[in-house]
Amino acid sequence: HRIRNELQVLSALFAAQRRQCDHPVHCDICVSRICATAALHGVLDTNEHEICSLGSFVRLLAETLHSAFYSRYESIVTIDGDFEIDCARAKSVGLVVVEATVNAVKYALAGLEKGRIETRVRCSRGEVELVVENNGASFPLRALSQSAGISGKGLKLMHDIAANLDGALEITPSPMGTALRLTFRVALPQRC
Repeated sequence: HRIRNELQVLSALFAAQRRQCDHPVHCDICVSRICATAALHGVLDTNEHEICSLGSFVRLLAETLHSAFYSRYESIVTIDGDFEIDCARAKSVGLVVVEATVNAVKYALAGLEKGRIETRVRCSRGEVELVVENNGASFPLRALSQSAGISGKGLKLMHDIAANLDGALEITPSPMGTALRLTFRVALPQRC
């Protein structure tokens, strides 16, 4: 509870500073990230060896992010069956959802009157797939090339999470705009 309380205090401080800031949108972004972090912590404030519902967690997190950004985009969440996974892996997936959503709002949807972010989770034959797709500006694929290296701390974080999950992360153009796809294997006893 202490961490959650400290995050609430930090959020209140940013909200108070917003009134005195020349660029209040910057404070809004900080507050939304703090709220998303608090939601992530609050939902998964459990023992990492416990089992939780990944679908329910991703849905709650996507809804929290949507409200944290003042509903600046349409949010669609699709869960293909609800399945359980260890909380340590769920936290990692949650960080990818947060980073992909924040990046979409900050970069891809910038300038759009109303963007759209679809978050989909499914598990089939022991493989989990998370897709976060948006209808904004396409991601510059040159930023992903091995020779150029990974640009941005958030992108590096997501790639590191995928590696820690023994999975793969790819960002590709899609008919809607840009899709981020995280895949990783889970043991079948985890009800996938």
